Amino acid sequence: MDQLELVAEKVGMLMKAECELLGGECLVKKQRSLVIPARNVSVPCTLDLDISFTKFKEDGSALNKAVIYLLPEELPKFAFHLIEYPIPLPTHYQQRISAGANIICFYMESKEPPEHFAQRLAAALDTLEQVDGPLYVN
Repeated sequence: MDQLELVAEKVGMLMKAECELLGGECLVKKQRSLVIPARNVSVPCTLDLDISFTKFKEDGSALNKAVIYLLPEELPKFAFHLIEYPIPLPTHYQQRISAGANIICFYMESKEPPEHFAQRLAAALDTLEQVDGPLYVN
């Protein structure tokens, strides 16, 4: 087993998800189920989380990316836990959000060891709780 496969296995364990290697890219297969309030209706849905790392280098670093969908009230808690995680954000880190009426798309990208990225992201996801109903991270 080469180093990339070992890192993919470790990331999968940290994220409690399956990882798929396609060439030099590792895709983390994880879903998040939540209830989105829309007007007078609550809409249950399951969303795929888009998490990957590519350009794995000999020094153990890689280009890590994630697209996470959040409810507006979850954003402050999620962002706080990313920033305050014991492993600091790397120098090469960027994030942006796009917001709809009832959901936020949180995009993040970093250059660091995939294990660090996965630990920080998993911890932030674990802290999320939906205020008015169940939240499940699969």
